Amino acid sequence: MTTLDDDRLIVDPASVSPWPIAVRYGLIGGLVYSIYTLISNMSGLTGGEFGLVASSISGFLVFAIAITLIVLPVKHHRDSDLGGYITIGRVILIGMVVTAISMLISNIFNYIYMNFIDPSFVENMMGQMEEAMGSMIPEDQMDDFLLKIQEGFEPAAMIKNGIIMTAVFGLIVSGIIGLIMKKDPPRV
Repeated sequence: MTTLDDDRLIVDPASVSPWPIAVRYGLIGGLVYSIYTLISNMSGLTGGEFGLVASSISGFLVFAIAITLIVLPVKHHRDSDLGGYITIGRVILIGMVVTAISMLISNIFNYIYMNFIDPSFVENMMGQMEEAMGSMIPEDQMDDFLLKIQEGFEPAAMIKNGIIMTAVFGLIVSGIIGLIMKKDPPRV
């Protein structure tokens, strides 16, 4: 039953699947991250050639993209599919699916980029890291530092780190967004 003040219909969430919107935005996110990675790598932004400020801005942009890719489908699903109401659990589900699909596609693209498009990428990154960190890390520790960095670029490590980071990041950010965007239907 609706009132004069609230003309929204209360929709049974069980009758509306969150999967189509989450998968759609996950695919869009994967494409966006892949394009962003390509542009960043080709411009030198990823390697820190433009300094710490540029690298920080790049990190902020990645974070802003991630938040946007969760907020947009949640808002659409809540307002268009669920009559303006959504639970925190559904927000987290959508956020986790979007993040997982986006990161899967992004990791696949990164693998292809580093192994086929620009096979010298890791070597160039290592040289830039050595140059940037040369004054901060003692010489006797530099080889160990670079070895650990290089191990992070190996496919198994990228997959493992991608899964862990995706799960942690997706859960935390989706939870925060859920706390902000959730809206429970009125109790009848």
